[in-house]
Amino acid sequence: MKNNLYLIPLSIIIAGALIGGGLAFGLGGANTAGNNQPQRVAQQQKPSTPPDISKVKTAGAAFIGNPHAPVTMAYWYDYQCPFCKRFETDVMPQLINDYVKTGKVKIVYKDFQFLGQDSQTAGLASRAVWEVAPDTFYQWHKAMYDKQDNENSGWGNKDDILALTKTILGSDADKVAQLMTSKQTEYQKAMDDDKAEGRGFGVNGTPGSIIGKQLIEGAQPYSAVKQLIELTLQEK
Repeated sequence: MKNNLYLIPLSIIIAGALIGGGLAFGLGGANTAGNNQPQRVAQQQKPSTPPDISKVKTAGAAFIGNPHAPVTMAYWYDYQCPFCKRFETDVMPQLINDYVKTGKVKIVYKDFQFLGQDSQTAGLASRAVWEVAPDTFYQWHKAMYDKQDNENSGWGNKDDILALTKTILGSDADKVAQLMTSKQTEYQKAMDDDKAEGRGFGVNGTPGSIIGKQLIEGAQPYSAVKQLIELTLQEK
């Protein structure tokens, strides 16, 4: 398995009372994001499977962190989603410093591209980048969110993405472009499978994550994510 150090976004729906440690944190159900922290919602679908990280398919997926970290966070995202960008900006840097770099958390990236053609194109590119240059995946991923403008408002087509990729991967960007074409059908199926899997667990918007047996959706603050990670670490 590829081993690289850093990576990605999250947001949160959480409901039900969490037992243990007196934490006021919910599990899969009610939206605790608040009016100032909405999630980007797809068509609602009831979960068919209770959230459980042990049941999430992670083989071959892009990830950052220690591959054998005690806690795995599966993260569904869309590169056009403004709330994913909020999570990337407000939460991810501290999450990486405190838990990914210290070997406690591995973040696995799962596609939930649903905001138009630019989302689909970005998803294809991300899979090609992971295949070509996994050690720079997080740098590329972060750069994609740094460049994000308003949802589907201009930046983010294939030419834009490849131009950005070239600034990070150099000549390897040509290989990314080639794979986006030659493996489009394979990549698209994998992206669709990721989204279907997320919906099966109750992920109806982005960003959305599973840690342990908790479903997290909506742009939650770092403190909420930290509480859940700490609870999961205590259970190990």
